[in-house]
Amino acid sequence: MKKLLIAIILITVIAAGFSLSGRIRDIDQTDQVEIVLDGEGYQELKSLLPELKLSELKENGVSALAVYQQSIEDLIEIGSLRRLKNIDLAMLDSELRSELAAEGIENNTLSGGALFVLLSDSLTTQVENLGSHLNEDFAAEIFKAGDYSFLYFPNWSESLLELNLAFNNQHLEAAREAGLEVVYRSGNKVNAAAALEKNLQLINPKLILFSGEEVSGFPAELVSTARVMQEQQISFAFVEPFIVNQAGSRELAELNNYNLLRTHSMQQDEVEKASPQLIVDRYLRSIRERNVKVILHRPYLEGTNLFERNLNLLTSLTTDLERAGYRISGAEASPYFTGSLYKLLLALLGVTAAGILMLNYFSKFKYQKFLNIFFLISAAASLVLIQGGQIVLLRQITALGAAIIFPTLAIMVFLLNDQPGGEELSRTSALLQITKRFTAAVLTALLGGIFISTALNSSDFIFQVEKFRGVKLTFLMPLILISFYYLFKLGESELKTELPRFLETAIKVKHLVLAAILALIAIVYIGRTGNFPLLPVPAWELTFRSLIERILYVRPRFKEFLIGHPLLVLALWLGRKKRNQLYFYPLLLLASVGVITTVNTFSHLHTPIMISLLRTFHSYWLGLIIGAIFVIFYQLIQHFYKKYHLDEYLNWGYDNE
Repeated sequence: MKKLLIAIILITVIAAGFSLSGRIRDIDQTDQVEIVLDGEGYQELKSLLPELKLSELKENGVSALAVYQQSIEDLIEIGSLRRLKNIDLAMLDSELRSELAAEGIENNTLSGGALFVLLSDSLTTQVENLGSHLNEDFAAEIFKAGDYSFLYFPNWSESLLELNLAFNNQHLEAAREAGLEVVYRSGNKVNAAAALEKNLQLINPKLILFSGEEVSGFPAELVSTARVMQEQQISFAFVEPFIVNQAGSRELAELNNYNLLRTHSMQQDEVEKASPQLIVDRYLRSIRERNVKVILHRPYLEGTNLFERNLNLLTSLTTDLERAGYRISGAEASPYFTGSLYKLLLALLGVTAAGILMLNYFSKFKYQKFLNIFFLISAAASLVLIQGGQIVLLRQITALGAAIIFPTLAIMVFLLNDQPGGEELSRTSALLQITKRFTAAVLTALLGGIFISTALNSSDFIFQVEKFRGVKLTFLMPLILISFYYLFKLGESELKTELPRFLETAIKVKHLVLAAILALIAIVYIGRTGNFPLLPVPAWELTFRSLIERILYVRPRFKEFLIGHPLLVLALWLGRKKRNQLYFYPLLLLASVGVITTVNTFSHLHTPIMISLLRTFHSYWLGLIIGAIFVIFYQLIQHFYKKYHLDEYLNWGYDNE
């Protein structure tokens, strides 16, 4: 039965691997990116450097300019719109006052209303384009008097200062003159959805990149926003959630059938504090490792030599992108992608077989036939979920099962299997056995990663519109299962005999010290997981990460190559008797972190598959080398331990007798 389960796992994982080729071809291997210059940043930089030309920025890598919506308040601030008060009306010439009076505008009518004069032709055109909307929703009127155009609100409220009237036409014309694409930045103030529809007709942008913490139309008019974007065939620049989690962005992505491009940006204060190399590295990493296709770039606005610093940064970014095989400009959204239901069910079959195999190890293969009932349970559950339209939930459950089962199996089968440790073998045999078992453990974890990628192989998860639930659980549950297996020695004896023995164990100070160490490890372990870690990454580690990245192209995870994998090699070296020593348990937990992280690497669905595979490979060979160093260091300690009879003072064994 064991061989049959292994055969099912191998056959289904091969099929799963082939199913990922479509994702690699259609999403991961697209090489075009956009570098979008922030319009507000450009405007401020232009005020500091009047000689700066947009064409110079284009020559150095900028491919598009972000053009913002403008509110009444914005337009007043830049002088395109002026509010007239009673005193202003009194100072107008008599002919103009007469024309205004004919429109019903007199001194006494402004007490509850507001009159604005439009001071540019482009603004007049845009406001007239919005005329029907302004009249229907705010009873506003647009009319000409003398040589001017006016906008009148009979019922004025200061909240209407946020009313969207226009877009920055100067930026639009400058972008077109420089041959740049236009990206429209739309907010969600007052009439954002209506302004969006009217303005898109005039701009015809390539992308929409929403500003602020909400997408235009959220929450009540999202369907309208999606309809307008579909009619205009405009893609959605989906900002990475850990940068800003814009309310309504996930719903809009679904409404638009995932016609989106993942987008990365830095806040202005981050830019000012960062070196050019750090900014370039961050942009390049987001493109290479997270399938980002749009960079919203904010220029340096503080300090000296702004012209040279900004151009040099863009030149460096362009050079590095082209060297890495990317092309600037022309980025297009990938069509909606999803793996077939048939391939999902194959992945579920493989994960179920692995789960049954794990349960067999727990029960010492005593209930093999009975445990096969889980095939039927899995099939029945999947049928219920499919009939109920819960395909996404089925994907989540399959991936969660793979993330928990495979690292647990890797440790149970290849470390806690009562095979001799390296120190019990000859040097040549030890080298071969440790390498073989370490490789097998990593490959077992890799199988789990492939099943996760297959189960979640759809645009929903790849673009992070849907989240893989239970990430913290995937880090904890394997450790709990491995601990349960080890502490109760389920591979060697019955639970009913080991449980009383465990409960009767005398608690000593050394046990309390060990518990404190384990608690500290748990805090660091959990605190450093996820996009929003509870514990910050120290500066020295960021520098080290950057160095490794430049050398290896893709940075392996510290928890794999520097902690988990080397300690797994060391654990494989230790003899069977030493597995009963107290120090082996924390070593076991830390050694398990490597294979758990290997599986977790593939739960980052936005990362291209080949990048995850390369990261896993780097962790494997680096972990093996560092593990060998750990073994040598351990042998030196053991030598001094025996030489100076330290065993007379230290006894870290369990009281098993």
